[in-house]
Amino acid sequence: MDYDAWAKWYDVFYATAGTEDVDFYVKVAKSSGGPVLEIGCGTGRVSLPIAEAGIDIVGVDFSPAMLAKANERGSNSRNLGISYEFIRGDMRTLALGRKFPLVIIPARTLYLALTPEEQVQSLRKAAEHLAPGGILAFNLFVPDPNLISDTSEEPFSMGESINPATGLRCLLSAVNSPDPVTQTIRSVQTVEELDESGSVVRTEHLVVNLRFMYPSEVHLILEDAGLVADQVYGDFFGGPLEEDSEEMVWVVRHING
Repeated sequence: MDYDAWAKWYDVFYATAGTEDVDFYVKVAKSSGGPVLEIGCGTGRVSLPIAEAGIDIVGVDFSPAMLAKANERGSNSRNLGISYEFIRGDMRTLALGRKFPLVIIPARTLYLALTPEEQVQSLRKAAEHLAPGGILAFNLFVPDPNLISDTSEEPFSMGESINPATGLRCLLSAVNSPDPVTQTIRSVQTVEELDESGSVVRTEHLVVNLRFMYPSEVHLILEDAGLVADQVYGDFFGGPLEEDSEEMVWVVRHING
């Protein structure tokens, strides 16, 4: 996956996502007192609101282009009186030599580790950065049987948003290629940028590869990583995880506290 290519369009896609997840992570961050470590910070979509709430945060991402965007957004904010720091790192091998009362992995980032082994290793590295009594919070989508069995090559709409860099409207679509055996999905996501007359002036194709998990498997890899779930929610408002839930939100800690 070309994360640097995504940096230009990350905020365009996430403009359609709402802010429920951001609000959840800000609330958890404020409860922790900070500092907070965010793994997979992207362009600072979650990190910067946490900093604006008065909590020190360190954001880690694999992509230099994503980090450049995050720093640019941070420097343009007038609400940041608290320190934030963005660092390049790989969640599978992360070793900052610091402990945090709260580590977060928002935006389903754990799914970007493409094997069970890499997912366990990523959780272990996150756990190594937890202070005594600290918690790790992350969210993942719940696998949808219709999505997993969909072999259509016809693109489906992901909505539309405005490109903040140009002010132009963008139509978003995707074609997914799932593999139920390996629990992986290759998604080709397309941006069509339109001018004032509605004509397409730019088209970009971006690839996302991910490996999804079912709730039962998440419990198992947490145990392998030395972690246990305190709470598992079916949304960002504390609702229960049920069969028709679209999201699973995990709040976990070290098995021995």
